[in-house]
Amino acid sequence: MTSSKKITTRIPMLRESDPQRAPACACGIKLDISRQRLTADEFRDLAVFAGEKGLLEAHRAMVDGAVVNEAEHRQALHTSLRAFSAGAPRYTEVLAERNRLFAFAKAVREGRWRGCRGDRITDVINIGIGGSEMGPHAVWHALQTARPDLKLHFLASVDGVLLERVLSACNPRSTLVVVSSKSFTTRETQVNATAVDQWLLDNGIVGADRSRHMVVVSANPEAADIMCLPPENAFRIWSWVGGRFSVWSSIGLPLAVALGTEAFTEFLMGANEMDRHSVTAPVEENLPAILALMEYWNATKMGVTSHCLLPYDERLRVLVPWLQQLEMESLGKTHDPSGEKIDGVTGLAVWGSNGDEGQHSFYQWLRDGAGRTSIDLVWSEMPGHRYAEHYRVLLANVRAQAEALVARNSDSPYFNAVSTIVLDAVTPRRLGALMAMYEHKTTMLGHLFGINPFDQPGVELGKKLSQRAERGADPKALLAEVAGS
Repeated sequence: MTSSKKITTRIPMLRESDPQRAPACACGIKLDISRQRLTADEFRDLAVFAGEKGLLEAHRAMVDGAVVNEAEHRQALHTSLRAFSAGAPRYTEVLAERNRLFAFAKAVREGRWRGCRGDRITDVINIGIGGSEMGPHAVWHALQTARPDLKLHFLASVDGVLLERVLSACNPRSTLVVVSSKSFTTRETQVNATAVDQWLLDNGIVGADRSRHMVVVSANPEAADIMCLPPENAFRIWSWVGGRFSVWSSIGLPLAVALGTEAFTEFLMGANEMDRHSVTAPVEENLPAILALMEYWNATKMGVTSHCLLPYDERLRVLVPWLQQLEMESLGKTHDPSGEKIDGVTGLAVWGSNGDEGQHSFYQWLRDGAGRTSIDLVWSEMPGHRYAEHYRVLLANVRAQAEALVARNSDSPYFNAVSTIVLDAVTPRRLGALMAMYEHKTTMLGHLFGINPFDQPGVELGKKLSQRAERGADPKALLAEVAGS
């Protein structure tokens, strides 16, 4: 497999050569790639290529605890965070922290942990950005009920407008604040935590009373001291967990509180089910491996430059920015771990929206514009509501678009390559499996492209530049230093 194959004017779809190919199914998820732009023979060649590259062997090594983050000399054991077997690496310490997390969440939900004046907790503010916000936000949006017992708010951007909106919706005496940051040095999180702390102070919550309203989640052992909180108010994550892979850890504490430990356990179990599928299924039936191979093919063979996620389910709307961070922060690199430049395309630009709304926004460009795009259409066989007519119309739309988006003129150099992903229901377990599937797709693509999907040097550079700019210095000087090093 090389990236030098010429793109022909007529681009076949898999179903033309293999019309009987059944969708791949696992963990309540059905993946249909028959609208992708390759023949059955080319798909079989891709499976052989995956074997030659040792794709599944590398994936199993990651799950078993190999050092795969070469830049930081670390393991990447997000799969251990949702393990239920003592054979998983670091299982004992993960289970101990999970038990602490669950005990705290139950105490809040059952009214045993209350505010400093005895008020029952009704609102939770999650202060965190990037991986400390996107995963929990996507899960909350998917699984919250119409009238939740506890309301969960997200304070990520360092924008006073958002701060005011969040605080105005909460009563400080019945609010729990969760400050989440792996390093506990993220500037946006520091600024927001200070502002919310001042809000508590302004409302008479000071000294020891603060400990009833604020906890921290971090890999930094000094996080509690930094926030002047007792050690028991700190929940642990680990350096071997990447932020964008961390929703399964104590970063999910707000979810365990707001949704309940039973739902959060189901969420973990669904991800664990996908983990077991990913290390046991042959590549031709392996959902994340198939997705990774399709994206690799589209990027290196088909000249595709972007990947569009189109969920036809309101509950899955926030998966779009979550996947955007997951793939683009992991795969947005052009050098291998040794620093050598990679020849050819690596990760794609990820974008999208709620699919039904997108039809009236950018589908015209997808349908007739001058682009090559890979698309995931995602929907559920079970609606999350009781309105039969709404679901009938929505389902008709997504099925129609699955055909319309690939019905381009065969002589056109522009096209879409479409996969459909159908969940049997949007439940905590199925959502966990879906998100784990995309995680595995991303790390497998890192192996195929020859890059490290677990570091983010571009992000770190941006942080350094912003810190220098905040001090009034010229960030261009730092760029000159980096260029000269």
